[in-house]
Amino acid sequence: MTDGIATATVGGCVVVTPAGALDVAASPQLHALLQRTLDEGTTCLILDLSQVDFIDSTALRVLVSVHKRLLDTGGFAVVCPHARIRRIFDLTALDRVLTLTDTVDEARAALE
Repeated sequence: MTDGIATATVGGCVVVTPAGALDVAASPQLHALLQRTLDEGTTCLILDLSQVDFIDSTALRVLVSVHKRLLDTGGFAVVCPHARIRRIFDLTALDRVLTLTDTVDEARAALE
C-alpha cells in the first residue's frame, strides 16, 4: 500500500506523487484520486513515481485508464527516474504509449 499520496500544482499541471508500493492494495486509492482530479477539470496531469519502490499490473491499468481519458482533452506524463521501475514500462511496452520522463520539469516541458 502507498505510504501516502501528495498533490501539488506546478506550472498549470497537477502533480500527483505517491510513495511506497503501487500494488493491488494501493491502486484503488490512486485510481480514485486521479479520477477525482480529472473530474474536477484537470487537463494536465503528471504522475511522479520518484518515491515509488514497486508497481504492479493493477497500477499500470490505472495509468492506462488515465492516459486514455486525457488522450483527446489534455496531457499525461509519468516521471519515472528509477531504472528498476522504468524496466516494467519497457517490458510491458507502455514506454511506447505513455510519456515517461526523469523529472517533473521534463514532464512539464513534454506536455507543453
